[in-house]
Amino acid sequence: MYTQNTMKKNWYVTVGAAAALAATVGMGTAMAGTLDTTWKEATLPQVKAMLEKDTGKVSGDTVTYSGKTVHVVAAAVLPGFPFPSFEVHDKKNPTLEIPAGATVDVTFINTNKGFGHSFDITKKGPPYAVMPVIDPIVAGTGFSPVPKDGKFGYTDFTWHPTAGTYYYVCQIPGHAATGMFGKIIVK
Repeated sequence: MYTQNTMKKNWYVTVGAAAALAATVGMGTAMAGTLDTTWKEATLPQVKAMLEKDTGKVSGDTVTYSGKTVHVVAAAVLPGFPFPSFEVHDKKNPTLEIPAGATVDVTFINTNKGFGHSFDITKKGPPYAVMPVIDPIVAGTGFSPVPKDGKFGYTDFTWHPTAGTYYYVCQIPGHAATGMFGKIIVK
């Protein structure tokens, strides 16, 4: 699904856009120091292997999961995708459909060398303010470290959702307001 060339494609454009947004929002590197200790490091081959472990099936802009245990693998921000965004199964901010009562194992990977990100689950839908106040139901990721030294940050968490509509959101200032969110339908 993802090749090394795909991971490198438009990398400089992505980093440049990240720097421009940081300057616009006035964050600079301030967010880089806010870390969650559950983050681990992965090399590019390890990231590619993780991306392949997502158990969903793509149909249009929706990724549908089935079974009692599902594995969602979300990345931010893969080269070639607009900044800021999440990618699941090579789709930008797709709707995720998950069966009620399933155990949801989430792997969140930060491949964006310009910013930290978060992957928080909430009931609050868009629009989001520059400083989103979302009251996360699952705040499993915290703010990711900014990748460095040829490695990327990732974390895993588990969620046991009940039926309803949820949203996955990046809480870094300005990110959700400019499109870094997606919908989760649990039914």
